This record gives sequence, C-alpha cells and structure tokens, in this order.
Amino acid sequence: MPRFRSRRAALPAAGAFAVLTALLVGHAAVLPPAAAATSTVAAPVSSSALEGAEAAEAAEPPATEWGVVPADAAGPDGRVSLRHVVYPGASVSDAVAVTNHSAEPAVFAVATGDGVVGADGAFDVRTDDPASGGAWVRVEGLDGGALALAAGETRVLPVTIAVPADATPGDHPAGIVVALSIEDAGVTLTHRVGVRVHLQVAGEIAPALRVDAATATFTPSWMPFASGTLSVEYRVTNTGNVRFGASAAADASGPLGLLPGEAGGEAFEVLPGGTATQRIEMPLAPLFFAAGEITVTPVSLGDDRVPLPEAASAGFSTPAVPWSSLAVVVLGVGVLGLVAILLVRGRGRTQRRIDEAIAADRAQR
Repeated sequence: MPRFRSRRAALPAAGAFAVLTALLVGHAAVLPPAAAATSTVAAPVSSSALEGAEAAEAAEPPATEWGVVPADAAGPDGRVSLRHVVYPGASVSDAVAVTNHSAEPAVFAVATGDGVVGADGAFDVRTDDPASGGAWVRVEGLDGGALALAAGETRVLPVTIAVPADATPGDHPAGIVVALSIEDAGVTLTHRVGVRVHLQVAGEIAPALRVDAATATFTPSWMPFASGTLSVEYRVTNTGNVRFGASAAADASGPLGLLPGEAGGEAFEVLPGGTATQRIEMPLAPLFFAAGEITVTPVSLGDDRVPLPEAASAGFSTPAVPWSSLAVVVLGVGVLGLVAILLVRGRGRTQRRIDEAIAADRAQR
C-alpha cells in the first residue's frame, strides 16, 4: 500500500503517542499527540458521495482504529513503555501488542526510530534512518515492515534490543511506531501510534547540565505606577549521558534589591546532548533597572532511578523604565508649571492695576 513518512511522530511523556499528518499538494499539517496509543482514521469519501444537498446529512464513513502497547507472550501487560538497562554487546527481548479495533482488515507499517524532544517539549520519534537506540531495536513477525491484521485481531510482535559492544553508557531513547496510510484524490493521510523505548546502556553514568543565554526584557504596564512584566528566556543543555527533568525558578528585583519578585516554570524533559529554550514571566515593579538570576534544578522523570546533576544558574539584567508613570509625572509637572505661570502672570496684572489706581488717585489730589 502507499506509504508516506512524516517528519516525525510525537509521543507524550507517559510513553505512548499519536500523530496525524495530512499532505495536500505537497504541504503537511501535524496535529497534537493524542493521550493514548490508539488511533482513529476515517476512510476516504468519494466525490460522488458528496453530491447534492443530502451530502451534509450523510452518515460518517466507517473508521479504522488501532493501538499498540507493551506486551508479554500472552498479550498486553499494562506497561506504558519498554524500559531496559542493557550492557554493551548484550541483548534483551520484549514484545508489543498491535490491535486492529476496526470492523475491517487493515495493513499497517511498523518501524523503529531514534527518540528526540521537540521544541514543544513533547517526545518525538524521528522518521529518518536511526543512528542510535532506534537502530538497535528490531521488531519481528513482520512481512517487509508490514503487518496485516484482521478485524478485531491482536498480534504480539517480539522485540529484540541488541546493543553494540562499542555503545556508550547512558540513555539512548527510541520508539516503535505503527502507521496506517490512506490515499484519496491525491491526498495521503498517515496516522501513527507507538510505544516509547527507554533504553539505557549500562556503565558510568555522568549527569550534567548547563544554563546559558539568559536574557530578560521588561514590558511596562499601560497603567501608571502598576507593575510591568519581566520575561526571562534561558537555554538548558544536557551535557551528561542521561535524561532529566528541568525545573526552573527566577527571581529579580530593582536597584539595591528593592521590590523583589519571583516565578517558576513547569518541569520539562531534556535528553542527553539535547537543548531546550524556555521562558518565565513574572510581574515586577518598574524601577528603571532590574536584575536577577534563573536557577534550573534537575528532577527525576517517571520511573528513572539515576543520580541527578547539580543545579545550575545564570544571571540577567535589563532596563525597566516605567514609561506610563513617567508620562504621568511629566504631564503633572507640565500642568503644575502652567498653573504657576498663570498665577505669576495674574498676580503681575493685579499689581499693575493697583499701582495704576494709586497713581491716578495721587494725580487727582
């Protein structure tokens, strides 16, 4: 059957994932990942079925639904991901179960790939040729990478993970994807679901992180004398060989530590060698200048049981000019100045009139 490989398949952090990719005249649209490893794809509708006013009321076509989960020889076993620690040169066996929940038979494409974390923080599986963990995962029971399932059928597929003897210690994330493609009138629709593979090569674990490129910008409020918004952008790099979650907190204040503020962000995953750019915003009083520090504290994710690196931090500073407050002050000073000028001029005119009256009175005498 026709097959299209999208740029990547997204996985939620829990371990299963689903991505829907549509191609129309060479353009692809990717929807957010689903919450479970079950997919639903509607069968294509012919143009004749859409003719006439009755098309709007036509019943929906039958859908193809399928799922993939970790399994043992008897079937699904309740796990959400495959998790193994393997020594270099050794191998381990596992399994996944693929189920066609539909009322019609279907042929699926099964593949493995290296794991990455996308810009949105979601775990993805690359669709190019795997070079690390994905290359060490082999799914058996396939016919040239294809899997034909009858309606309602569940098939357990053996999985072998063979780690090369020269593999480096640490995490080598991967995933197993199961895809279905449908073509109609030049449109290829590919839907993928899958299982995350937490693969760690045994050996020396060296967790480490670095925080750099911390920059801050201040946006004053249009309300005079109200707090503005301080936005701190920073980059976290995992320089170690195991993944971790990064939980960040920022604190800032005006000159001499006046009117401090603080804020935190949600923890996000950073894979070995990976980099993530995040942003934290906080309300802060505008005192013409703001400075502070962003601190990233590593946290364990899921069932990970590895040592964590030390927390890291980076400083930042930015002008924090209260433009709306300055405008009010300038306007107030201007009004006061104008009033003072008018008062002085009024007093001058009054004094001249008094002087003129006195002079006239003396002249009459």
